[in-house]
Amino acid sequence: MKKNIVFYLALILFSFAFQSCEHWEGETVESAYRMPTIPDPSYQFKRNGSSSVDYLECSLLREPIDYIYNSYLKIAAIMYQANMDKVQDYYTNGEFGLKPKEELAASSLHQADRTRILQDVEDIFTTTGTLSGLGKTSPGTYRNRRATTGIGGYVGANIGDVNIAFANEKGLVVAEMFNGIMWGGIYLDKILNVHLNDSLYNDARLRREHENTSLLPGRNYTELEHHWDLAYGYYQYWLPFIQTSGLAVLRESRIKIYNAFALGRLALTEFRYEEVQEHLRFIRAELSKVAAVRTMSLLVGDITLANLDEDINNSLVFLSKGCGSIYSLQFTLQPSGKLYFTYDEVKSYINLLTSGNGLWDKERLLGSETTEGSLKNVAASIGKRYGLTLDDIKHSN
Repeated sequence: MKKNIVFYLALILFSFAFQSCEHWEGETVESAYRMPTIPDPSYQFKRNGSSSVDYLECSLLREPIDYIYNSYLKIAAIMYQANMDKVQDYYTNGEFGLKPKEELAASSLHQADRTRILQDVEDIFTTTGTLSGLGKTSPGTYRNRRATTGIGGYVGANIGDVNIAFANEKGLVVAEMFNGIMWGGIYLDKILNVHLNDSLYNDARLRREHENTSLLPGRNYTELEHHWDLAYGYYQYWLPFIQTSGLAVLRESRIKIYNAFALGRLALTEFRYEEVQEHLRFIRAELSKVAAVRTMSLLVGDITLANLDEDINNSLVFLSKGCGSIYSLQFTLQPSGKLYFTYDEVKSYINLLTSGNGLWDKERLLGSETTEGSLKNVAASIGKRYGLTLDDIKHSN
């Protein structure tokens, strides 16, 4: 009896083993082992146990800019002279000693055009005042006008629309032009043309003070370290577009730019200046490409075209953002350090889009790539400078 029991147990175990082998037959067994991933470099640097990174300046400079945009320009709230005075005060004097007007187009590359750039901002303030009813007997009544071809006013379902915008007679939402000027003339200019300027990292005095750990008064960083950190700080305002674009052409841009900033800062800490310059040139090229892709996306991207096709009123904000983004391209740099576009060139593109009936001219805007002043025509022409095509702006299915 015991022999029979042992026999049956052996038979059952053999059956299970056979079934187990049969179950895995023809299947690939994957090892649980994974090659260790190399972590991305971290943008954290210390000296004597405390951080040597400080880019608080960036947010302090942005605060008055955002305040002007949100509280006055976007909602056309310059109805009285006191409002205009407030806007001018924030623009001219800023807060905490950081003055937007003083910082706008401040790099040496843009001194020749700086007067015209500053005037463009003043024109936006003046136009917003007009749209707000400044100087009228009843500003609120004047402001309550719907924009249409040749007439400035509000764009939206009604004057109380939460997404309301105000466009001039050409359909240009001037608040978005203001943002474009600030994003290019301050944030991008400071990254590429001020704090990542080649001359800084070749300067014998700055190198010597850096190597001797000559810290700025009351600070924990050298002047060269602070320049690099401020460039990284202003880059944070461009980062959200890269993160949300969803375009294959920018798929690796975020991590590559981040790594270039982190590795460049590390190289600076270790006095490897040639490597610093390599990372600097990469950031210059890649971030300039990002600015170009953003511009092209705003002009011919799915959201803009869908809104334009459905209702031109819904597209004016996106088209105006595109015009503002075009304006910012004069601050982008080729790897060689030369400008991709001049002031006159970006203005000519904006003038093309706003010619005639301006952004109300749906037929022209939706014309083919060969139609002068169409969205595709302008976007394709801009893209050529950066080696980009309209196909680069299409989302893959």
